[in-house]
Amino acid sequence: MLALAETLLLLPSASALMLPAAPHLPCRARCGHFPACSSITMVETEPAAAAASSVDIYDEFLATDVATGERKKIELGEKEKLYLDCLEATYFGGDAKLGDEEFDQLKVDLDFEGSQVTLYSKQEVKFLIANKNYRMGNPTMDDKEYDALRRTLKDSGSPVVLHEAPTCRVDTGVCKMDMRVDEGKQRLLYFPGTIAGLVLFCELLFWTLGTDPILSIIIASVPSYFFGVWFTENVFAQKPLVTNSACPECNMLLTVYFGDLFGVQTDSAQGAPTDEVDFTCSQCKKPLKANRADMIVQTLPKAV
Repeated sequence: MLALAETLLLLPSASALMLPAAPHLPCRARCGHFPACSSITMVETEPAAAAASSVDIYDEFLATDVATGERKKIELGEKEKLYLDCLEATYFGGDAKLGDEEFDQLKVDLDFEGSQVTLYSKQEVKFLIANKNYRMGNPTMDDKEYDALRRTLKDSGSPVVLHEAPTCRVDTGVCKMDMRVDEGKQRLLYFPGTIAGLVLFCELLFWTLGTDPILSIIIASVPSYFFGVWFTENVFAQKPLVTNSACPECNMLLTVYFGDLFGVQTDSAQGAPTDEVDFTCSQCKKPLKANRADMIVQTLPKAV
C-alpha cells in the first residue's frame, strides 16, 4: 500500500512533464510589461557606439577640413601654429579653433613629438603671437610694449627671443645676432676667490679652534662662497659677464667679455668699462659691436 501511494504522488509530476510545450510567442508578447527587444538592444549598444565615436587624446591628432569635413594629418609646424591660434583665442579673445577634446589631443600629440610650444609661459606665448600677427600685417602690440616684453624675456633667459640665425637690414647693412651667457666661463671667474676663501677659513678654524680639516671644509663652504662672490665682483673683476655668440658675418663662435680685471681698464685712458664693446672677428676681420644691455652683437653700418 505504501509503495502504491508513493507512485500516485509522483503521477502529477510525470504528467506535468508530459504536457505540450508552450507555443512560441512573439518577443513583445513574451516580454509583457518589459521594454521591447529593440529598445534593449539600443540601450546595450549606446555605450559602445559612444565609446567608438569619442576621441582618444592619445591618438594622433588629425585636423578637420572645414570645407569637406575630411580629417587628415598635418606637419609639426602646422600643429604648433594651430596650438598658438587656440591659445590666442583663449587668452586674447576670438573664435575657438578647436573643441576641448581636440585641443587636449593636440597638446598631448605635441608633447609626444617633443615640441617645446606646450611648455611656454603666458608671456612667451604672448610674444610669439605678437610676432606672428606682425608678420601677417595685423600688429596687436605697440613697439614700446613689445620691446619691454622682449627685454623681460631676454633677462629671464627665455629661448623664444633668441635667434639661431642673424637678422640683417637691407637699408643699413647691419646684421645682428643674439648673445648668450657662457655659464661655464662665468662660474670659472668665481673659482679663484672661492678657493682662496675656503683655504683662509680652513686655516683660521684649524689654528684657532683646532678643527679637523675635513670638518673645517664643511663649515667653511658657505662663508667661502660669499667671500668668493665679494672678492670676484670687487677685487678680481668689476661687473663681470662672459657671453658667446656667432659672428653675424661668418658664424665663427666668439667669446665676448664685459667688465674689467683688477681695474686695469678703469685706470687706463679708456676709463671705466661700458655696456658696449668694440672688437674685431678673428676669422673674417669684420669690426663688430656688442651691447650688454640688449645682449646683441652686430656689424657696423655700411658707409653711405
